[in-house]
Amino acid sequence: MSWLTVVNPVPSPSTSLGVIDPSPAVLQEFGEFRYSQAIVNDFSRLRLFSNLVEPKSAAELAAAKNCEFLVNAGFYDISNQHLGWFQVNGRELSPKQNNRLFDGYLSITSGAAEIGFAPRPAADFGLQSGPVLVFDAKPLKLTIKDDQPRRRMAAAITQDEQLIFLVILSPQSDYSGPLLADTPRIVLSINQDIVAAINLDGGSASAFITPEVNLPEYQPIGGYFCYTKL
Repeated sequence: MSWLTVVNPVPSPSTSLGVIDPSPAVLQEFGEFRYSQAIVNDFSRLRLFSNLVEPKSAAELAAAKNCEFLVNAGFYDISNQHLGWFQVNGRELSPKQNNRLFDGYLSITSGAAEIGFAPRPAADFGLQSGPVLVFDAKPLKLTIKDDQPRRRMAAAITQDEQLIFLVILSPQSDYSGPLLADTPRIVLSINQDIVAAINLDGGSASAFITPEVNLPEYQPIGGYFCYTKL
């Protein structure tokens, strides 16, 4: 568990993320946020699943699929359909759609991940989500209508082509966090080696479960990444 914090912060109580880091990083312009990250070291252990038919809780899914860590995927609509492209084991479950907010794609093919503005049709796994937060190692400027502080989830790729998943949230609430418009700069401040990042479903329909962190969902997650145990 790691922290972003302001100068001279008011001490916060420990939470489900564990003990406060005694040497926090200073980011004055963003205020105080907690964050944690899950790193994919072996792409052969990473899988993407849909959870829209007979949905189960993240805890149940993690146990059933033997996940070392589980992170929710992208968005779904009120009809319980994936919002945009969703591909599993090379099979397209939901087609690409034109959407100004969900403008990005995470594609995983032959042991490599790619974040961009178009899907890779031959991807083993992939999804449409957004907005894209970081591209070419630069934070993107986002104009979000009715932006609200929410727990933020993101997938990111580093300079050495490592895929990581991030959760960023408030110290006061496990379901609150930064504004979406502020998230690109926060993501880069957490890890300056990130070259691309994309927003995943956040807030109440998000989950982040690792051996150290347990952040369950309040509403069902529409899909999820599972990094299986050895």
